Amino acid sequence: MKIECFPVLMSEEEALKRAKKGLAGLYGKNKKINLRLMWLENRYMEFEMTYQDNILRKLLRKDKGKVDRQMIRSIVEATTCSGAYVEDAIHTVYREVDELDIQPTYYSDDRLIHTGRESVRRMVRRHAGRHVIAELKEMRKVYRPYWIAIYGEMIEGTKARYLPIPADGNSVNRTF
Repeated sequence: MKIECFPVLMSEEEALKRAKKGLAGLYGKNKKINLRLMWLENRYMEFEMTYQDNILRKLLRKDKGKVDRQMIRSIVEATTCSGAYVEDAIHTVYREVDELDIQPTYYSDDRLIHTGRESVRRMVRRHAGRHVIAELKEMRKVYRPYWIAIYGEMIEGTKARYLPIPADGNSVNRTF
């Protein structure tokens, strides 16, 4: 199956080193580590933000009738339905992968769009006294590569510990 995805920047050896160190090393201290490359579905969205003034601001503002617009990007991880703001435009490649290596979404498009809209609204909430309207302009299905480190043997009835390691070099950071 041919998919649009982020390029794989981390080799299998780097992922194995990362799986062995830190807290992840506690899981698999004396266990065998199996690595598998998986592709998780994401939705890349571009929104046009329109800022509308409230009544008080309309009365006090000198340049009446001017509408502020802004383009903003968001990416929603479609397997957990969590959204994040995207600073720069993404670079993708097309790649042929096995259908068993893809984890599709369990959520509807409406829920994913709502999550993306809420994540970009959170970013522009600083415009006090204005109503923000986010209109979806573009939505693409892209896949992110992850090295899945599985600690120990996969035996039915036992708990398997695993660690997803992003293989594309991108990171999701939280700021307060």
